[in-house]
Amino acid sequence: MNNILLVEPRKRRSWGKNNQYIGLLRIANYHKSQGDRVEYIVDPATPRHHPDLIYVTSMFTYWYPEVYKAVVRYKALFPEAHLMLGGIYATLCSEHAKKSGADEVMVGQHPEAKAYPPDPSVLPYPQDFAYLFTSYGCNRACTYCATHILYGRGIRQVEPKKVIEEVQFLKERGFQRILLGDDNLLFNSEGHINLICEEIIKRKLKVGIHVPGGMAAKDFTQETACLMKAAGFKEISFAIESTSAEVRKKMGRAKNTGEEDLLQALSYADKAGFKRQETNVYFIIGLSYQTIRDMVDTLVFLVQCGVWGHPQRFTPIPNTAEWGRMGLQDWDLEDLHYKDFVAPDQENFTGADLDAIYKIARFFNIGTRYTSGFNWLEDKSRVSVRFKEALRSF
Repeated sequence: MNNILLVEPRKRRSWGKNNQYIGLLRIANYHKSQGDRVEYIVDPATPRHHPDLIYVTSMFTYWYPEVYKAVVRYKALFPEAHLMLGGIYATLCSEHAKKSGADEVMVGQHPEAKAYPPDPSVLPYPQDFAYLFTSYGCNRACTYCATHILYGRGIRQVEPKKVIEEVQFLKERGFQRILLGDDNLLFNSEGHINLICEEIIKRKLKVGIHVPGGMAAKDFTQETACLMKAAGFKEISFAIESTSAEVRKKMGRAKNTGEEDLLQALSYADKAGFKRQETNVYFIIGLSYQTIRDMVDTLVFLVQCGVWGHPQRFTPIPNTAEWGRMGLQDWDLEDLHYKDFVAPDQENFTGADLDAIYKIARFFNIGTRYTSGFNWLEDKSRVSVRFKEALRSF
């Protein structure tokens, strides 16, 4: 029996409420199946046992300083243990990650652990949900996305039978709320997610399923909507990114979801019994070629649809098309945090404008404007005159 230490770097408050390090939780399940003793800690906690093998995970590239601290700390505490650094940052920036001092940098998924369902029961803090993936990768080519770097081109779908086994595994461990993290959940829906739903219904598994990531409204059908509702889906989400066809084209999404596609998908969801006030729709703000007007247009359209419109501030990811387009190769990764980053060499908006879109989105209730929100914008905001002019036009 080996002692396995799983380390979660200290995370910022802006992330973690509805997220998990799924790869680390798969590794936990794999090593438990091998008879190893597994301990999961959050840096800077001290483990109870002296580890033989240490895994440090990573998430966003701009959080690498916290990852470095974890690697340095546990390598110093246990110099004889083999320390492996993996996760999204390690995969996207492997050469950069090697400077952390880890004995080994793992690129991609753990070859053995990826076949095991994640086991959140090892977490040292309470959590009532678990993440699952029914597929990996995406067949689209959005300029800002790194999915093809993480998983390769195309989509690898998990056999529906295997997905059901993982749902049952999690349910037996007390997790009644399951979040599906697929990048393209609706791909081949008749041969995949529809079958998964049918089996959940047949077995009467009674779990609450959420789709926190944006589905492709263009691929949503009435059949899928009804099956999801019957299978216990509690929350669904879509992504439109922008109502501007020109912006979507520059994003590499010319053939993806537009306004009519979203309206049709919402109609299907309505008929299946999903409430619009419980439906999320995501859109991007902050790409260098976007304007205040097209970002505000998108938000207003979503408010008119009666859904929750969620602005997602653009964060450049190394080796993506947008990364090259903006010429960010010499930037420090830490300077690319979404709360602070503003696309260089553009005059369309300011950082304060992007912050204001977040705040205005919160002032919109379902189909209702809060007048106080607009008064606040007029009286106290530091946003540009262009932003106020765009907003006043509605």
